Amino acid sequence: MTREAPPAVKFDPSTAEFDVNPYPMLERLRAQPALPYWEEGRGWLLCRYEDAIAVLRDNKRFTANRSVWEFDAELGLTHQIPELAELSQYGLFALADADHARVRKLVSPALTPRAIERLRPEIQAIVDEILDGVEAKGTVNVVAEIADLIPARVIGSMLKIPKGREVQFQRFTDAMIKNFVPGLVCAREVEAMRPDIAGGLELIRETVEDRRRHPQEEDILTTLIRTEERGDSLNAQELLSLVAALIVGGFETTVHLISFTVYNLLQRPEVLAQVKAEPELSRNVIEEVLRFDNFGKMGLARYALEDVELGGVTIKKGQLVLVMLNSALRDEGTFSSADVFDVRRHTNASIAFGHGVHYCIGANLARLEVQLAVSTLVRRFPRMQLLGPPSFGPHPVLRKMESLEVQLRPQ
Repeated sequence: MTREAPPAVKFDPSTAEFDVNPYPMLERLRAQPALPYWEEGRGWLLCRYEDAIAVLRDNKRFTANRSVWEFDAELGLTHQIPELAELSQYGLFALADADHARVRKLVSPALTPRAIERLRPEIQAIVDEILDGVEAKGTVNVVAEIADLIPARVIGSMLKIPKGREVQFQRFTDAMIKNFVPGLVCAREVEAMRPDIAGGLELIRETVEDRRRHPQEEDILTTLIRTEERGDSLNAQELLSLVAALIVGGFETTVHLISFTVYNLLQRPEVLAQVKAEPELSRNVIEEVLRFDNFGKMGLARYALEDVELGGVTIKKGQLVLVMLNSALRDEGTFSSADVFDVRRHTNASIAFGHGVHYCIGANLARLEVQLAVSTLVRRFPRMQLLGPPSFGPHPVLRKMESLEVQLRPQ
């Protein structure tokens, strides 16, 4: 027996308290007898692991395509650059099932663990250069002076952006990120960013055409261009959208995962000592941070394609469900001692990068970037210490860490 309309719950992820520690509120939501409905967000909150995995696996009754949402027309994006709106139409979340499967299969060879592993020397060189630049400083803001710099440099290196145009590419990536997350910028700011978007897209097009004429071995863009299956291939817009997805999806995730991993590591001297003694444990630390202190705020959005009974309620066709990864990954019913940070935890149950057909295609790249950044920091600055708690800034979908002050070489 299901209930059609349970009372809406009080849920406010915009508070400073939620940014610092969302877990008491998420625990209360998991304890609800039925799925809670968040009236302000106009959607259901899936806070338990069992419900979250059920929806992520079910691409027949749930979709990531927002166009089916009952409020889509009413709440459509009002300040969006036309070029980006066109890109979004060809993004993985917007494609029909058949095209989505086709594009993922075509792009997968460029993003396998083996393909990404070939980038290790490039990424290590970028990390080393960035740390060279802060080595002489006594104190460093890990977010702004280290984490923020790595992803754009890595993507630029992967795409082999022409020398002398790195600043243009950086301005493009900054504008892309701000415009792909609704609510970060106002209409006036959007208009000011249009030249950066237009110039950046032209730069990417020029880079793609140059690579068509001069392919390079073991190069991700060449791999994407060459990728074919039974005469099928990526069209120009799909290719451009994939490059945009690498920029947007790979930036915020990597910046925050580096920052949150350093924070969680330095909070725990005993774990830091273990990582110094066993550098391979840095991978475990990253996975446990993704589970224990996930920086997501709003979860993954899915929309019902038909009426679905789940968690004691009926989710109507066209309604939004938010898969709250930050809560599901702390679910005591799935994870033993879920509220304990365990660097030696071994589990295959993590859904931090999604699950199923929409599993993050850039997960391997993000993990490698973070692993190299964190392990190199620990090796080069083994006595680094936190100078205080991090500060957070406003963001509609992330617990946005803005500052993390660390003393690199304590006296």
